[in-house]
Order: sequence, then C-alpha cells, then structure tokens
Amino acid sequence: MSKKMHGLDAVTPGSLWADRRAWGRVVLVEAIDGRHAVCTTLTNSHEVQRLINLTADPTAYANTVDMRGATHRILLDRFRPTANGFTFITATGAHLSPQLATRPCLHHDGTH
Repeated sequence: MSKKMHGLDAVTPGSLWADRRAWGRVVLVEAIDGRHAVCTTLTNSHEVQRLINLTADPTAYANTVDMRGATHRILLDRFRPTANGFTFITATGAHLSPQLATRPCLHHDGTH
C-alpha cells in the first residue's frame, strides 16, 4: 500500500510558493480549480533571468521567454517540499504580485 505525502501548508489563494525544480521561480496562487491551483509566475528562475539579462548577443538566446505574469495550472500534489515540488513562502503575498511581476531580478549579479 503506497502512502501519499501531503504538504504541511494549505494551498490557498494569495499564497506564495517557490519552485524547487527552477531555483528562483516564485508563483502566486490565484485560485483553486478542482485538483489544480491557478498560479501566476512572479519571478523567473535564476537561469532564465540570467539568459534574459544577457545583452551581448540577444539572438543567441531567442528561445528564452520571460515568464513573469504568465498563468499556469499546477496540480495541488506538487505543493509539497520534495525535489519536484514547491516550498511554501507565505500565505499573504498577494499584495506583492504587481511589483514582483514587473521588476527585473535585481540580485542577479552572478554571485550565486
């Protein structure tokens, strides 16, 4: 009999979660739709943002897409702290979404 791991934090509209597969990516849960959370990407992963910030040869990275502001449906089962899940940040981050979705990644100076 297999056991199903459930997250410790409730997935609720307005909560912020960090994607463990894409370091630096943060999503805002906008709504719950059945088995899915409707989420908006607030920050790109550090690797995607690094490629976007490269200005020397923009044609070399033409397939890199700025995902800030994009909406996705994510299975609720992924909102748990496993290797391919999400880590809970805060339950009240909705007020931050306009600022995070429109500002560039300021701490991306290559020191990570």
